[in-house]
Amino acid sequence: MVKLSFLDLLDHAAQYEARAVELIRELVGFPTVAFREPEAIVGCAQILREILQAYGYDAEIYPTAPNGSPVVYGEKDVGAPKTLMFYRHYDVQPEDPLDLWDSPPWELTERGGRLYARGTADNKGQFVFALLAIQLLEDQLGELPVNVKFVCEGEEEAGSKNLPRFTNAHSNLLEADGCSWEGIGMYLDEDEPIVGGKPNLPTPFYIYCGLKGIAYFELTAGGSPRYPNRDVHSGQAAAVPNAAWRMVWALNTLKDCKENILLEGFDELVRPPIQEDIDSLKAIDVDLAEIYKSDYKLDELLLGREGLDLYVELALKPSLSICGFTSGYSGPGTKTIAPARAKIKMDFRLVPDLTMDRVDELLREHLIKHGFDDIGATLISGYDPAKTPVSHPFITMVRDATRDLVAPTPVNVIPMAFGSGPAYLFSPHTPICYGGNPVEGINGHAPNENIPKSVIKSNIAFNAYIAQLLAEQR
Repeated sequence: MVKLSFLDLLDHAAQYEARAVELIRELVGFPTVAFREPEAIVGCAQILREILQAYGYDAEIYPTAPNGSPVVYGEKDVGAPKTLMFYRHYDVQPEDPLDLWDSPPWELTERGGRLYARGTADNKGQFVFALLAIQLLEDQLGELPVNVKFVCEGEEEAGSKNLPRFTNAHSNLLEADGCSWEGIGMYLDEDEPIVGGKPNLPTPFYIYCGLKGIAYFELTAGGSPRYPNRDVHSGQAAAVPNAAWRMVWALNTLKDCKENILLEGFDELVRPPIQEDIDSLKAIDVDLAEIYKSDYKLDELLLGREGLDLYVELALKPSLSICGFTSGYSGPGTKTIAPARAKIKMDFRLVPDLTMDRVDELLREHLIKHGFDDIGATLISGYDPAKTPVSHPFITMVRDATRDLVAPTPVNVIPMAFGSGPAYLFSPHTPICYGGNPVEGINGHAPNENIPKSVIKSNIAFNAYIAQLLAEQR
């Protein structure tokens, strides 16, 4: 079968740009915030199925739970030796604060060479790019070199709590030789997209081989006879339990000032970093510490971390963060009380072999052992960690081919992304890979989310390029 070069694919991708814009326009018109507007979720799922069917896929909608978002699955089996899977999600972040949007969030608006609407970048646009990349190959080659699967879920931004109903019941549908997780994108320099016959990237390229897990908890103090039934005058603080202090003392047992997590049995579950992961991080020639200090206006990062140490902590080690603390009075002026209730939101970021259920057990056992059995601990949501080895053939294929394609632009491989997602449900069945080179100003999860219109062709072309590479792999 003929193989198209990346530059050939880029040239052909131009004819799909207008179609991409119209498909994105149709999809972003659905306000698909998970669990908020069921009609929008169902409507978008139906449109996704119709789009996949129109492009020749056997596509079905799989219900999850009575109030859950359905999964849209599409497959095109051409009898090829290799299968490429695209995981995408059609749910999006809420649009608020609405007053910070310069155009309607549920209506595609082109402005200054960019396409604005909620979901353009995360993740409806990436669905469209992958769909048209495969169509480009089919149109140009006459037949596909790989089998293709799409799995599109509708709860990723809200914890994917019903996705296991689909993955557990249909694990056979998840088998593939490689999975593009959310998107593997390439964004070219707008002024000089091609230099010396090579795609010109304005920023380094990153390949991620998995995602950390997360266990998100709510801790509560109050609401039992151990605490007053209402806030109390602070003049009586020597007599009445204070829920805020009680919570502070409990939190003080969870982590020390050197960032060590103190749950008994926790460290024993943390798989030590392996040398190939360390070597992969050591090869990164990007000063992340300076980027963070500049971005967050800091003189120094936590514990002075920088260089390899910072990358190892972010990519290969667990963390514990207090996300919110609510108790007592925080309005203007004074209100002298001993609070009757306190509430904490916090998350653990997980690495192999920490699971959210095991951390839930350890946290409860820890609180009881340290005399805080009155502190309620509820696991709100979470994901287990997922990791494909950096030496896996699918990862090395993407890495080596990308390095050859964009040299001398750095191509960096990071063992696990610092964020989290439901990749753990897929990684037992297929290697996971995602990434690209960062684009400034897309405002993911923020008002005025957008994608530059100029990235459409390069994303379509690169997705097609990866599909061709997988077809050649033996």
